[in-house]
Amino acid sequence: MRRRRSLFRRTVLTVAAGLLVFQVVAGLAVSSYVLTPLAQRSADDLAAFLVMSARTYVELPVDTRPAFVDELAQYHRIELSEAPDTHEDEVRNYPYMNLLRDALARRLEIEHVPRLTELANGRFHADFPMAGYILHFTFAKDLASPSPLKAAWWILAAALVVTLAIAWVLAKRVSAPVARLAEAARRIGAGERPSRLPETGDRELAELARVLNETAAQLQAQRENQATLLAGVSHDLRSPLSRMQMTLGVLAEQSPSPTIARLEGYVAEMDSLIGAQLAFARARKREESQDTDIDALLAERAAAASSIAPGEVRLRAGGGPCRARVAPLPLRRIVDNLVENALGHGPTGPVDVVRRRCGGVLFVGVRDRGPGIPPELREAVFQPFFRAEPSRSRATGGSGLGLAIARQLAETHGWRLALKPRFGGGTSAWLAIGHA
Repeated sequence: MRRRRSLFRRTVLTVAAGLLVFQVVAGLAVSSYVLTPLAQRSADDLAAFLVMSARTYVELPVDTRPAFVDELAQYHRIELSEAPDTHEDEVRNYPYMNLLRDALARRLEIEHVPRLTELANGRFHADFPMAGYILHFTFAKDLASPSPLKAAWWILAAALVVTLAIAWVLAKRVSAPVARLAEAARRIGAGERPSRLPETGDRELAELARVLNETAAQLQAQRENQATLLAGVSHDLRSPLSRMQMTLGVLAEQSPSPTIARLEGYVAEMDSLIGAQLAFARARKREESQDTDIDALLAERAAAASSIAPGEVRLRAGGGPCRARVAPLPLRRIVDNLVENALGHGPTGPVDVVRRRCGGVLFVGVRDRGPGIPPELREAVFQPFFRAEPSRSRATGGSGLGLAIARQLAETHGWRLALKPRFGGGTSAWLAIGHA
């Protein structure tokens, strides 16, 4: 089954994707309409200054040129010399230098593109002709404007960090209340009474919390009423049944007959059915967990079953001793019901009670060698009063509540119970306790 993405993850991805698209478009717009024009203007200004300095240099008398060169170096941090002998590679991948090269070519009105090179120390050279001279300008990298592409990448990186932070906060704000509501609903379904949820925050979530609080209160009241009703049923039905059993016992002693024996069987069957129905109703009540010796508990239940069916129940527990925090009474009842069901439907071989551990999960299995259960009925048999065999006789089909009680007990305590086909024939009932 495909694993669904969480609300938190989906919200983060949705918000982040939307904000990122907006930031990319905004970044491209800023780069195209703000950063690139500014870089072009800066490159044009620097080109104009270099061309003006070159023209001033060639127009000055030869004896005054050194003073002008010193002034450029001191006040503008630009070094000027004639006929340089450079062997550096021409700059090709620096966007600002490309803009400066184009600006120089436009202002000089020459056919050949001015040569721009970069030194190892990060300084730049600009070489171009002027009035018969080849002038060589050297300037530091910090005179160049920031690269528009680099600025765009910085904007995108900052936008990414801010976008993810905003998406995280918004997703947390949405998913945290939903997670609390889901946990409260899970505990209500398990028969617990969760703490009252705060009815604050956004209107929709506050309304949902209020409805859930009201539902929890109504279900708790129904459970209390059900407990009272069950107590009354147990007393009001079983008391006359006990008197009927006593009366039939007296009659059987005075004048034994097959009719009285059948009536005694009917009364016993009614008492057993009432007991099973009460056990099914009580299976919704969660009991406290405690440190339990699992192997000792299973050995006790296997021995109890063997006293009824000698030699038919075997315990198989691999590895060392096994202890776990479980509710022992529900575990006993589940194992008893599974063993009873296996003995009733798997008469062709012994029943194995198996204990295993795998990945932090405790598995308790009851395996038989019966005829097996068709795949389409492996979930239906957990329904109350359902029998896989067409006969409705309780002598062959039981009360129809054993597996339903076991499943209800498991779900109430957060365990998982399922039926699997056994290799070689038969059925395996596996109870999983814990989470991997």
